[in-house]
Amino acid sequence: MKTWSLMYILIWVAFAEILIGVTPALYFLVLYGIHPLLGLAVLVLAYLVYSQVKATSCPDRIKRITKTTFVLGVFQGVLGAVLFAAVFMQLWAGVIEIIGFLHVVNALAIITQASSSATAFDMWEEKEFLTSQAPAGTV
Repeated sequence: MKTWSLMYILIWVAFAEILIGVTPALYFLVLYGIHPLLGLAVLVLAYLVYSQVKATSCPDRIKRITKTTFVLGVFQGVLGAVLFAAVFMQLWAGVIEIIGFLHVVNALAIITQASSSATAFDMWEEKEFLTSQAPAGTV
């Protein structure tokens, strides 16, 4: 599969994950294991994107962003497992809230990084940064 398509699939899967995680009406998907499966999909997609981007001659900044996205995905899995354990063990609600907050913030960081790298990679691949365009409003 082309790198750019994996990048955009990653964004949409991450978006679905965030919606499931923050929408009370969809919470049953967390209980039935859809949320962890989509989380695993985010992690696998982030790894595939990173490994494919690393093999190109694109700017190092894009490679670093995709690596960071993958590392955030690993951290997100750890946070998810800790959150699951905290809920299962019925720990103090404050602990669960803090871990849940970090889980959401990290998810937002993942989708932000994935979007940034997808746009940058797409522009690099299309060589858009090589062509000069007239400033807006002068056409």
